[in-house]
Amino acid sequence: MKKLLLLFVLALGLGASVQAQVCMRDSSLLMDTTANILLPRTFSPTYMFYDLLDACLNQPYNQSITIKVPGDFGGFAINSVSVATTGAISNFPVGLTYTCDPPNCVFLPNTLGCIVLHGTPTAANTPGIFDLGITASVNTSIANLPLVFPGQIAPGSHYYLILRSVADCINSTNELNGKIADVRNQPNPFSGQTTISIEALQNADYQFEVFNTLGQRQHSQNISVFEGLNQFEFNAAKLSPGTYFYSIGNKEGKVIRKMIVQ
Repeated sequence: MKKLLLLFVLALGLGASVQAQVCMRDSSLLMDTTANILLPRTFSPTYMFYDLLDACLNQPYNQSITIKVPGDFGGFAINSVSVATTGAISNFPVGLTYTCDPPNCVFLPNTLGCIVLHGTPTAANTPGIFDLGITASVNTSIANLPLVFPGQIAPGSHYYLILRSVADCINSTNELNGKIADVRNQPNPFSGQTTISIEALQNADYQFEVFNTLGQRQHSQNISVFEGLNQFEFNAAKLSPGTYFYSIGNKEGKVIRKMIVQ
């Protein structure tokens, strides 16, 4: 009985570790001599770039944010900077959440804290630009000071997260590091059945998925391709007439194309 209980506990721990999100710190921030304390950098009048990775409806998202915690704030020594473990990020797309490293979201002075944004944006969202705000509490030698960054740290700065529709999330074959030369389906438009052709540069395993224009997955299957021309049939008899997007991909990237069912 004790052995069974031990195995059960180990299985729970292993399952939790598989689900855990890994937050990747960018140590280059330690060498940054500017006032920048966040990586990826924030959008500002002097740095007009959207450095956070774009998110796509119904597609898994993962973005690590590194925070360089200073030793003082307004001339007072910092004891710690803390973020609530839930609800601290405002204007978040539905389906996304965050996890800290360390897990209690308490960052010590002169260290690199880390927050990973993760999840899958749902179709409840309207694609667009989300202006994220992170609420923190700065514990100094005299008081706890509430702070919303990046705006209150650097006025005019924003953490813009771009959420795109499936139609706008069309990735080039470069997303797969040159492993796929071409993907197409013929006929297109079609009624009933179409042939998916994949020109692969090496053997690999992929997932073939079909989405409607709202980003809702209609079909999914695993496929294996070999170097050269690969073809398989897709039957769209269960799909209503209209425009759809299909993807060939794995954890390294994906290629997305459009198909029209008549």
